[in-house]
Amino acid sequence: MDLKFEKIKQLASPYQDKRKDEGHAETVTNFAIKLLGLEKADENIVIPAAILHDIGWSQLPDEQRLIIWNPLAIKEEKKLVRFAHQEQGVKLAKQILEEINYPQDKIKEILEIISQHDTRQGFISKNEGLVRDADKLSRFSKNDLLTLRKQNKTKQELQKIYKKLQDQINEENFFYSEKAKQIAREELKNRKNEIVKC
Repeated sequence: MDLKFEKIKQLASPYQDKRKDEGHAETVTNFAIKLLGLEKADENIVIPAAILHDIGWSQLPDEQRLIIWNPLAIKEEKKLVRFAHQEQGVKLAKQILEEINYPQDKIKEILEIISQHDTRQGFISKNEGLVRDADKLSRFSKNDLLTLRKQNKTKQELQKIYKKLQDQINEENFFYSEKAKQIAREELKNRKNEIVKC
């Protein structure tokens, strides 16, 4: 990884994975890099946005952060906390990027991606689409399965989640790129085998 991206990663490290989702930022960044190998986009936007996309969770109190995992939380409550983490993420990402003198035009686009990476309807650019694809691909990853297991999900619950993910692959506007859909299908095959072994 390029030195400037390593610096961003280092500065973001204290703010990562604050929703009991250890490894999420790393997983998203790895999927972003994989997608960049398959799609032509600006790595100077996609990689920093992937690294920084969820650091805003660190600025929210625990009870707010964990609403996302609460099956009893109402949809509106979850939506409000998503907006809050995006807003806080923009502020923190701006500080980090300015600290390393990242180019202002790049900062502007990165912050725009972070500002609505969980809530925007449709896609505004290829860079933004690939970052959001990488974030969604994390749901299909081994890391996410391990997170769900730590939450003591039963085999039946995991199978329900598997089915939901399977359906989402072809949902309109879920993924931006066809390449992301292919990766999701491959990941899902692996998860199916792992769920069977649970």
